[in-house]
Amino acid sequence: MPWMLVVFSGCVVYSVILTDPRPGLWCSNIIATHMHKWPGPFYARKPEVSSVVGKVRLTYGEQLDLLKRRGMLIEDEVEAAAILSRVNYYRLSGYFRYWQVDPDYQDDSFVGGTSFNAVYRLYEMERLLSHECSMLLASCEIFLRNRFAYHYAEHFAPVASYAHGEGFSQPLSFSKEEPVQERILSDLDRSNDQFVLHYRDEIKSGTSYLPRAYDRMPIWVAVEVLSFGTLSRMIQASGASGVLDSIVAPPLSMSRSNFPSQVRSFVYLRNRCSHFNRLWNISVSDAPALNRNIANRIKKNYRVFDERSIYKILAVMHHFVQKAGICDDWLGVRIEPLLQANPLLAYGIATPRKYGEMPREILIDANSRSA
Repeated sequence: MPWMLVVFSGCVVYSVILTDPRPGLWCSNIIATHMHKWPGPFYARKPEVSSVVGKVRLTYGEQLDLLKRRGMLIEDEVEAAAILSRVNYYRLSGYFRYWQVDPDYQDDSFVGGTSFNAVYRLYEMERLLSHECSMLLASCEIFLRNRFAYHYAEHFAPVASYAHGEGFSQPLSFSKEEPVQERILSDLDRSNDQFVLHYRDEIKSGTSYLPRAYDRMPIWVAVEVLSFGTLSRMIQASGASGVLDSIVAPPLSMSRSNFPSQVRSFVYLRNRCSHFNRLWNISVSDAPALNRNIANRIKKNYRVFDERSIYKILAVMHHFVQKAGICDDWLGVRIEPLLQANPLLAYGIATPRKYGEMPREILIDANSRSA
């Protein structure tokens, strides 16, 4: 069984795999040779996982020791260990890195005064924000399922149409992706819901159902099975058929050109929230379009936000749910109180920054608030 020598030198952890059956002798020789650059402390241990060089399983207590050696203030070690037993260290490390000196160049030491409580408070406030987004996105998704089915059936037969691709055209931007009707069939094929079995006929080619297997299933039944991502693609692909025009027409009164990208952003945010991914300091690559006058009004009434920020998606949601009659002042009532209670969270949601770009005074203020 190989052994691993683990050396803690300041804020850096070195590890060496030892294959000799006499680990004590090897450790003594290595320490004697490298003591001038590895001041210690030292210990040897058997790896508890695979022999991947540099990766050692740490107990919750050892994880705390590592944070303390790197300069983090642990206000309550018992509580911090309990938190690490509930929340993966690696998950929290995405937040830790903003307080570290230069993690891209292996300097993982924390800036002076970095507080475990400050980081965890940020994490907890972000969870509340994610919950608020998830609750509203559920209403948006249900609304869009209903509105798409209603207007698709207005333009095309409610049966024997959508599964055959009627009314859908593949935008050039999606020319390399799976055709919309294939996405529809894939979602329907995976379902074993009783109402799907009631409408689906056993007409197959190999293990896949043919489009005509769904000729008895109305569109308003099918939309209850389709993923939000597939529904988004259907909305985007219905631009040439008149369905999209009907969806965005009054009383909804949304921009026809902007709407597909806005729905895509809802799907993106919904997926991040559903998988508990970080929202703080995330730059959105496929940012939603938003009318300049609407954006300026939201910036004036609530807060300034970057074009690729998560907050821009929140602004689009705010505008959409007002138009849909779902909620009148979502940003003001549900979101801004959370952001105002944690300026650090607000900064990363509205003006995302990379590691090392976050203003130091914002981080220091978060530490002082946790004291």
